[in-house]
Amino acid sequence: MHHQSGRFQAAEHLYRQVLAAAPNQADAIHLLGVLAHQMGKHEVAVEYIKRAIELQENACAFHNNLGEAYRALQRTAEAAASYRRALELKPDYAEAHNNLGNALRAQGKPDEAIACYRRALELKPDFAEACYNLGAALEDLGDRDEAAVCYRRALELKPNYAEASYNLGNLVGGREKLAAGGVCFRRALELRDQKDVTEEVALYRRALELNPDFAEAHNNLGNALRKLGKFDEAVVCLHRALELQPNFAEVYFNLGITFHEQRHLDKAVACYRRALELKPDFAEAHSDLGSALEQIGDLRGSEDAFRAALRHNPRFTLAHYKLAEILGGRVADNDLAVQRRLLADRALTDSQQFWLHFALARVLDARGQYAQAAEHAALGNALQRSERRKDGHVYDSKHFESLVIQMIEICTPDFFDHVRGFGLESEVPVFIVGLPRSGTTLVEQILASHSQVFGAGELQLADGTMAALGGQSTNSLEGLRRLNRHTAHRLAGPHLQKLHAFNPAALRIVDKMPENYVYLGLLACLFPRAKLIHCRRDPRDVAVSCWMTPFREVPWTNDQDHIVSRFQAYRRIMDHWRKVLPAPVLHVDYEETVADLEGVARRLVAWCGLAWEPKCLEFHKAKRPVGTASAVQVRQPVFKTSAGRWMHYEQALGPLFARLDEMP
Repeated sequence: MHHQSGRFQAAEHLYRQVLAAAPNQADAIHLLGVLAHQMGKHEVAVEYIKRAIELQENACAFHNNLGEAYRALQRTAEAAASYRRALELKPDYAEAHNNLGNALRAQGKPDEAIACYRRALELKPDFAEACYNLGAALEDLGDRDEAAVCYRRALELKPNYAEASYNLGNLVGGREKLAAGGVCFRRALELRDQKDVTEEVALYRRALELNPDFAEAHNNLGNALRKLGKFDEAVVCLHRALELQPNFAEVYFNLGITFHEQRHLDKAVACYRRALELKPDFAEAHSDLGSALEQIGDLRGSEDAFRAALRHNPRFTLAHYKLAEILGGRVADNDLAVQRRLLADRALTDSQQFWLHFALARVLDARGQYAQAAEHAALGNALQRSERRKDGHVYDSKHFESLVIQMIEICTPDFFDHVRGFGLESEVPVFIVGLPRSGTTLVEQILASHSQVFGAGELQLADGTMAALGGQSTNSLEGLRRLNRHTAHRLAGPHLQKLHAFNPAALRIVDKMPENYVYLGLLACLFPRAKLIHCRRDPRDVAVSCWMTPFREVPWTNDQDHIVSRFQAYRRIMDHWRKVLPAPVLHVDYEETVADLEGVARRLVAWCGLAWEPKCLEFHKAKRPVGTASAVQVRQPVFKTSAGRWMHYEQALGPLFARLDEMP
């Protein structure tokens, strides 16, 4: 009853009670899989239903529903095989014939699909969905008249069938299109899983044209616009959703994410808290509140929020990782035991597992159990790499090497002679670059503790400015090659304005984007008086730190070959800048910073042309938000144990270190 009424949490609780008493109760396992499928957890659904089939192989419904989970994952060949097995067991199973038709249609086999739909209708003449699907397949083949007949029949059987109404409207026009808002909305939700955000936005807009008071469409449109970086438009949509439905917890949550990504952390925290007032068991809102509190330095509040997330969803593995990040070796033994037990849960997805492996690696590293930490880090990296591949995010080391080679070929001494005097004579920008985990956040925090410096964090401005070099063209490198005075001013002006917008009163604004080292030539052209700071660290320590950190936006750290390739390209271009760059660069070594904090801090402040302020030594007390993987470390005084950390992993990563030592 709970399941059929949509009370999924209550249903899951009862199914699990059944399984606690009878672990091999096949129906309960199957229905847990169906529930997971309905909640969008399709990989989990596959695992549950396959387990149920192992226990009860001849249950035709199990095979049919396994096919549905496979089809949701776009694994149509496996879906078709599951439906065929269901039909072997029950040849008159109308739903399986219909579903097999859907799988065949997705495989581009409309003729075979039509045969399946017709058989489903022979067995069940009032099957509205099969009528609709038959119409869609006929439309695929260009038989518009017969398709319209099918859509009309589907509407006779199911008068509120929005999809049939919309498709019929496209065929014949007229008032039959009135129900299309729901269709567009549902299609947009399908596209969300496919990550086609641009088309998703278009469909939500179409849904709102047909139904302007559709609060959920306003919410989802706002969320999609946020993914495209259109934050102001997103906020407008989300506020409109709240006007229509003031107690819509998910809207407050999405508004919080939008403010969070804009670094308006006080607003984000307020939105997350309001979402939790309306929906106290909202685990994702607890977790994102924890992340926001971590970034503003409220580590106790952050820990409480992540623990709340886990109370409401004990399998929320990201929250387990965040607790490990905050507490390190202080994670309690019972928390560690929970994480280990959770890893044995067969229903966990790969993405859930990799967070747990990285959590255990972090805690065990802090406790000095380096061999076990290395094992979990290796497993976490393998799983995260696999997940990236599934999402189509495959790192191409050759592409990055090509970018570096072309930058070197373009930015010659003759090039810098040509562009001399093109840029803006502003001393406001301070660019901090280097490999990730090389001390860039520490240097920024030291400088940002100065009263006349604003730390803007990691910005995508340089990347965007480089992309804009191509104008209407897509070849930004060719644009750099042809750089002229007009283009330099056209790019530098808005770039500087965006920096000023963070804090108009600051004399220096820090843009700490480590991998802007690739763009130092461009930045030196646009801002010849900018302060350039290059952070260096023993590459073995950088490699260990990268390998043990589950970066979301750095795709090369999961693979040791990619780490070596990236470091080689970095070394190559930094050697080039050292020879040709017309602007001076301050090189800051991490090891020297932790050994002589005051000496390095004084040198940094002087490099920026500012008077010394002692509070730069108390950077860990600064209240500014920090949104990088080093957010926890920079809330603590400098400690020297990170220097030489690589020695603890010499056995696990020895071949990697040897390759790094061989770099030219």
